[in-house]
This record gives sequence, structure tokens and C-alpha cells, in this order.
Amino acid sequence: MLAFLKRYRFRISIGVVLLYFFLTLVGQIEAKRAENWFSGLIQTLTHPFLLVSETTTRGVSGLWNGYIALIHVQEQNQQLLEEIKILKEEVARGQEIRTAFNRQRRLLEFEQINQDKKVFAEVVGEVKRGFSKLLVLNKGSKDGIKRNFAVVTPEGVVGKIQSVTPYGSVVQLITDPNSQFPVLVQRNRAKAMIQGNLEGSLNIVHFPRRTDLEKGDLVITSGLAGIMPKGLAVGRVSSIEKKEFGLFQNANLTPAVDLNRLEEVIVILYVRSNIHQPLFSE
Repeated sequence: MLAFLKRYRFRISIGVVLLYFFLTLVGQIEAKRAENWFSGLIQTLTHPFLLVSETTTRGVSGLWNGYIALIHVQEQNQQLLEEIKILKEEVARGQEIRTAFNRQRRLLEFEQINQDKKVFAEVVGEVKRGFSKLLVLNKGSKDGIKRNFAVVTPEGVVGKIQSVTPYGSVVQLITDPNSQFPVLVQRNRAKAMIQGNLEGSLNIVHFPRRTDLEKGDLVITSGLAGIMPKGLAVGRVSSIEKKEFGLFQNANLTPAVDLNRLEEVIVILYVRSNIHQPLFSE
């Protein structure tokens, strides 16, 4: 046996080396197979958890991005609301300027048409006294205003000056129950007397029954009594009351001027066509 090993020792050595390499290669292959199987098992077991984790992460990321986007949209909406508010304020200011301009333009047009001496005044207050409403103006005796001077607008008659101070005056409206002055029916020139009432409108009182009067007739100032200039609009007939018997008929008028929306008025200081300025001024 010993002689056999000595005789074939070179071949045996080569065989041992080859066997070693072969066994090493087989071991590595088996190790990889075992490793691949174990890795596959781990992947199989952890896949559902990884899927849930990935889905949750995506969902949270989406919610967060949506929340950030929503905050951005809310900020934009708030900014737009502020801009809209500013634009509305600018539109309101522009509308107020246009309205004031139109009022001033009508006053200037009336100034050119009407040659009477006059003064423009602003309504700065209202006073309720019983059933009467009085207007307070920012012009007074320092501006030439006296009691009983007529107060008008381009649309028609407002009233007359009731009291005066150096820097202010009080107006009695034509709708005041204590207000009364002569007028004309423009269509047929019929004379009448106008009087205010508690409803804030006007009445034609003691108008002859046989005198023609129609609904819608325009009633104007007659210029008599030296208070109101002649030809200014007073109101239109809105209803007529004619009883079966009696000498007179009554009528109700709607004022030509909206007395609840006055901001500027005109006080007539001198009527060029009337030599009496006025008969009852002080």
C-alpha cells in the first residue's frame, strides 16, 4: 500500500486538488440555492406589509400635498376677497362722485335757465316737530337769506324759509300741514290753493266743482302772494274727490320733488319778474 502511494503520489495529489475545487464549487452553488430560497421566503412574507406601507406613505404624502395646496388656495381666495372689497369701495366712491356731479350739473343748468338771484345751500339736518319735518340749511342771513324766501330745486318747489340765523336757516316743506300757497293748473290755467297734509303729500282745497281737473295734471306756482316764483312745478294730480253734492272738489297731489332725498337746494333771493320781494319777508 505504501509502495502504491509512493508510486502514484503525483496523480493522487492532482486528484485531491481537483476534488477540493469541485466540492468548493458545489458548496457555493448549494449555498446560493439555500440563500435564494430563504430570500424568496422573506420576500413572500414581507410583501403585504411592504405594500401596505408603500400605499400608506403615498396616501399620507398625497394628503399632505393636498393640505398644502388647500392652504395656498385659501390664501389666494382671501387675497381675492380683499381685492374685491377694495374694488367695491372704489366703485361706490365712483358712483357717489358721479351722483354728486349730476346733481351739481342740474343746479348749474338751472342757474343758467333761471335768472333770479339765488344762493345754493346744502341740507345739513332734519328736524321732526310734531307732524312736521323741517330741513336745516348751511346758509343764513350772512348769505342774504330771509324768512319766507322760496326754496326750490331744478325739479320744483321744496318749501320756504321759516327761520334764519347768521349761518343757517330752517325750511318749512310744502307738505307741512301749516303750508299753504296759491297755484295754477298748467293745462287750463285754473287757479287753486295748495296745502300740505299729514300723509306727506299735497291737497288742492276748495277747488270749484265745475272747473276741469284731470288725473295727471301738472300743478305749478302762480307767483301770487310774492313768495314762490311763478311757473315752478309743485306736483301732479294723483286722485280727485268729487262728492255728489257741493260747490267744491278736492284733489291729492304727488310732489314734484322727492322731499326725502334732498341734499342740495336753491334759495331764491330775488325774483326779477316780481317787484314784490316777497310780500311777507323780514
